[in-house]
Amino acid sequence: MTASSTNEQTRPKTPGINLQRLIDSNARLWAAEAEIVRSYWDSPVRTTETDILWLRRQMYKEFWDGFFPPFDNVISKMDLLERTVSRNDFLDAAEIMYEEFVHYCLFAEVHDRLNNGPLIDPQQLRESGNWKENVSLMKLRSEHKKHHPALGPRAHYFTEGGYCTLYSEGMKLKGRGGTDDLIANACVRVYDDEFDHMLKGIANMDNDLAEDECRLLEELTAEQMRYRIHMRNAQFSFPVAAERVDELCSGILEPMEFDYQRAGFAI
Repeated sequence: MTASSTNEQTRPKTPGINLQRLIDSNARLWAAEAEIVRSYWDSPVRTTETDILWLRRQMYKEFWDGFFPPFDNVISKMDLLERTVSRNDFLDAAEIMYEEFVHYCLFAEVHDRLNNGPLIDPQQLRESGNWKENVSLMKLRSEHKKHHPALGPRAHYFTEGGYCTLYSEGMKLKGRGGTDDLIANACVRVYDDEFDHMLKGIANMDNDLAEDECRLLEELTAEQMRYRIHMRNAQFSFPVAAERVDELCSGILEPMEFDYQRAGFAI
């Protein structure tokens, strides 16, 4: 291999127009979810009890929405390993399982520091940790996957962490002391993993997808993000009034800047 071909392979890629349009179609909604989370930290609705509640709900999401689906998928396909399922596919699933379980543990540790009661196990979370706005979001994602088998999973990956807004806003609590420092420390550790998960939704999209598919992906992700905004407001005990939430969903905010360099692009 020549030096010029090696440099060509290692040189950062320039994002294509379809990728930039996908990011632009979501960036104002990322900013909206960030406002929801940011509003909660100093909201009059915030108490120790509401902190315990949102942490418990986040534990549910990390375990039952994050860890369990790839775990269940791996178990169901164990007999197909090295037949119709490659070891690399299994490795990808195992990595996601590990990361999501680590996230569950991080938020569980903060929850347990605040909660004076007995430990909450995953089965109890399954029975009482979910909430209707999250059910609606996950139902929408399932419908997208059912009706769009190729694009639905991409949309889910891309919107999974809402551009990591919970974690980026949680990281900003560092230095405030007490519970806020515990939350910040957990969010710092989760942020990088969730950023990488989001990148799975945009991998090679400018090469793999036709223009009409890219437009549909924009629509799917934006719809999921609007559901996420309602999900997050409910998770945090409604720190933002319903009228403001509707405004946020309409895309009134300045778009959140996407970190192309962190994503491996040159721009």
